[in-house]
Amino acid sequence: MTLLPKHLRQATRARTQEAEKRARTALAELAKAGKPISFTAVARQAGVSTDFLYRSPELRTQIERHRAKAGPVPAGPADPPGDSSTSAAVRALSARLTRQQEAHREEVAKLRQALAIAQGENLDLRRRLARYEAD
Repeated sequence: MTLLPKHLRQATRARTQEAEKRARTALAELAKAGKPISFTAVARQAGVSTDFLYRSPELRTQIERHRAKAGPVPAGPADPPGDSSTSAAVRALSARLTRQQEAHREEVAKLRQALAIAQGENLDLRRRLARYEAD
């Protein structure tokens, strides 16, 4: 496994630290405003993915602590239209996958039909050949 060059590691580290800083700021702003705190709310406010928040032990602990203080989060709209969160990307990819699966099913059905026709023709030719060889 090759390591990244030093400048790329530094850039990655800086980008991660900046995202963590935005997440902490978003968490503080949500708490100060008295808004419900959830991984999704913090991710939207900070412009990071929920996966990033879940993978960061410190941020995850802080968000869970705030959620526990506030009690259960009221159910709101699942994802408003035009949302650019991770779940919107997941929905888009799921829809694409569903379309591809349907296209593959249709292709497989056509191939099975062609195979059945070819096997029928093969069987017919074998029978005809057997009749000629019997003579």
